[in-house]
Amino acid sequence: MEYETEEQQVEALKEWWAENGKAVIAGVVLGVGAIGGWTFWKGHQEKQAVVASDTFSRTIEALNGSDTAAALSLADELKDDQPDALYSAYANMAAARASVEGGDLADAASRLEWVADNAPQDDVRLIARVRLARVLGANGDAAAGLDSLPADFPEAFAGLVEEARGDLLLINGDADGARQAYLAAQDSQFVANREGLTMKLNELTVSDGTEDGSESAS
Repeated sequence: MEYETEEQQVEALKEWWAENGKAVIAGVVLGVGAIGGWTFWKGHQEKQAVVASDTFSRTIEALNGSDTAAALSLADELKDDQPDALYSAYANMAAARASVEGGDLADAASRLEWVADNAPQDDVRLIARVRLARVLGANGDAAAGLDSLPADFPEAFAGLVEEARGDLLLINGDADGARQAYLAAQDSQFVANREGLTMKLNELTVSDGTEDGSESAS
């Protein structure tokens, strides 16, 4: 629309502002609020990450200094304050190892179970579940350990899972099942200690040969 005079332009602007001014102001306020909210949230997240990293570092320092009580307390602090942080999972896995070394298998199992349920990454949850299975087996419940092993896992973790399965089956008295699990682990491309796995298989073979020889002699 064309205006003949400047007064008409001013009058038209006043009418438009009267009709739309509140919406414009609201939009600006909401936009600024959104930017401010995002900046605050991002800043908070970064601060939390720094705190988690620092607490994890202090946990490891305490463990290296043989101050297990302090390490367990710091791991608990992370677990309570930042349950979704990856550092919380790492700290409690380290604390679980310390508990195993200290003979407190119940505490170790509790921490590993928490990590298996809460870690933000699939691979960390899987490793925690395998370690939990081993702790349960060491605590005299190989059947529970077998039940806790992951049913589905990437090929990269086959060696880890199957070797643990073999150890638990052997504890449970199933030598044939253990051998099959060890062979499955051996076929995996990724094995943490291939020499140790080969020794386990060789020991099973020697054991079977001894049993056969004893039966033939009798």
